[in-house]
Amino acid sequence: MSASGASRWMNCTPSARLEEKFDESSTSTFAAEGTLAHEFGDVNLRFKNGEIDEKTLKAELKKLRKDKHYTSEMEGEVDKYVTIVMEAFAVAKARTPDAKLLIEERVDFSHLVEKGFGTGDVCIVADGFLDVIDLKYGKGVKVDADKNPQLMLYGSGALRNFDMVYDIHTVNLVIVQPRLDHLSEWKISTEDLIEWGQKEVKPKAAKAYQGKGVQKAGDHCKWCKVKAMCATLAAVNVKLAQHDFKDPHLLTESQVLGVYKQIPMLVDWANAVGKHLLDEAVKGKKWQGLKLVEGRSNRKWTDEKKVQEALIENLFDEKEFTTTKLQGITAVEKLVGKSEFPTILGNLVIKPQGKPTLVPMSDKRPEMGIEQAKEDFK
Repeated sequence: MSASGASRWMNCTPSARLEEKFDESSTSTFAAEGTLAHEFGDVNLRFKNGEIDEKTLKAELKKLRKDKHYTSEMEGEVDKYVTIVMEAFAVAKARTPDAKLLIEERVDFSHLVEKGFGTGDVCIVADGFLDVIDLKYGKGVKVDADKNPQLMLYGSGALRNFDMVYDIHTVNLVIVQPRLDHLSEWKISTEDLIEWGQKEVKPKAAKAYQGKGVQKAGDHCKWCKVKAMCATLAAVNVKLAQHDFKDPHLLTESQVLGVYKQIPMLVDWANAVGKHLLDEAVKGKKWQGLKLVEGRSNRKWTDEKKVQEALIENLFDEKEFTTTKLQGITAVEKLVGKSEFPTILGNLVIKPQGKPTLVPMSDKRPEMGIEQAKEDFK
């Protein structure tokens, strides 16, 4: 019944209890990267907020850099998030001198969801306004703040904690997705947020906690642990293949659009089924008609330094077996400094126009002209 899973259990109330039957022990590389990025963000924000001194900051950063998921790119991307948070806090302090910046604050929303609580990345509290800011380090799926149930639940919990002290009338939900250069903000009045909690969340949360309701397939299935074995999701996807097309050779325009809209869910479900079969086979399960084999792999050096020493001993020139490569823009920007970067390298950086992409009309990007699309698509 987590806030991060709210879009799932609010749309498909039985999913919360069904997920209990599946193993939660494995953590993906993406999740581990996200956790590390949050730790970098937290320690930098605590330093800028005066909660820790520079010596502690350096010690914490040194420790985090030893993590196997660390990359130099990570710190540069997280810096974007830190900058946005501190700018928002400066605005809040200008409005209310005793505004508070709360980092990794436990948020209790159990008045809406049984045993419901979570940890908000950042809450900024000032007279009239509450900012709830969330870092999304992933770049696979763009996440918007507009009606985002996770942030709305965090906002509901934080509002309950601070409303009496600061007389809040507006909650500002913010998602920072630095690797996509994506910043999304959405405001909601406290009255509307409270009404949403009571009318939308509370009754659905009660059903979800009891495992009641009707299973429903949709975009919310993407992160569901049940999806590989979900009969409802399977039925929706299989129905596409069993469609009784009038012309077996050609689809109508509406049929093509129907298939296209279902592609993401169909592919995601198929991949989930494949992963489930593999995971179970690794544990010892025997599937009829399938067997577990060793996959292909590429050779790699056990010790690059010793390889270089061996080649030099055998009179090979170092230039023959080494290459140099310029670091990425984010890493160089950090080296040079954000203030100096535009002066020194600004005229050497371009942002190429993106390739034409077909998206739903709800996407916020402006529509391309057809002639421009034709030219770019060449």
